[in-house]
Amino acid sequence: MSSTTALRNKNIQPAHLRRLPLFWRILSYLFLFVLVNLLANLARVGLDALGLPSPASRFAFTLTYITGVLGLTYVYRRSIDRKPWSGIALPPLKGRIPQLASGFALGVLAAGILFTYEYDAQWIQVVEAASLTTAVPLLVDSLLLSAAFGLCEEICMRGYLFQNLGEDRPIWQATLITGLIFGAFHLLSVGFGVRGVTFFIFALMLNVFLVLTRLVTRSLWMAIGFHTAFDWAAINLGLGSVVLADQHLLRVERTINTSIEDLLGAVMVGLGVVLLMALVRRRKHLVGWRAPLVDDSQPVALSVK
Repeated sequence: MSSTTALRNKNIQPAHLRRLPLFWRILSYLFLFVLVNLLANLARVGLDALGLPSPASRFAFTLTYITGVLGLTYVYRRSIDRKPWSGIALPPLKGRIPQLASGFALGVLAAGILFTYEYDAQWIQVVEAASLTTAVPLLVDSLLLSAAFGLCEEICMRGYLFQNLGEDRPIWQATLITGLIFGAFHLLSVGFGVRGVTFFIFALMLNVFLVLTRLVTRSLWMAIGFHTAFDWAAINLGLGSVVLADQHLLRVERTINTSIEDLLGAVMVGLGVVLLMALVRRRKHLVGWRAPLVDDSQPVALSVK
């Protein structure tokens, strides 16, 4: 083959074959994702220093973080991946509100069950509850934080990363790798000791559950609702599995180690995975763990095999 013919063949290669390699796409995306988070936090700290009320600075953080992550992901998906936005599994919210609402309700329920179990076992005791005048600002403040992290982390993890990994390998591998990244991402906030190990286990199990909700509903909205609500309820109930805010609706003292609490959370989420898989089987909605992931705008045959 002549050099001219080789050059011509190279120039007519499909666009997706000329993309940046997957490893570098993911690594650079994660770096910029963390940078967006840092810039949003700097904006929040700056507004706090100016004396703005906490809900106002949290709203600015939420708006900046979500806008930045959406913009970053769109640019990467369309310009770097050269793939359709539909692969991120974030269709317009219109028509998906029931998914968001059901995810939110399940998140509150999960955190409530965990709190009730620990309270009944006398592993935690309520020391102080916020007054009525401070309760509403605390709830709003923590909801803004939780919404920011819930939406942005789902777009990043179960959206961009999972889709890109799943396009090149079986879904079970994409799920595992996404879970490892998701768990490692949170080690920065919980540390690398025993607590880091138990929280990592919890994060892996939570990732499986959230991936399943995406595969079954064909969107991220249920996962976003669950992630937001679980963080929000856990913050205000004083559960140790989530640390996003300095103030809580309830101040508690615990005799249970936070590592044990993480494992309880993992067991509870694991039960959610089992129930969801049972529902999938009953409705004959199959999840093909050995198949690659297709564009979410296309129908897909799912198999639990």
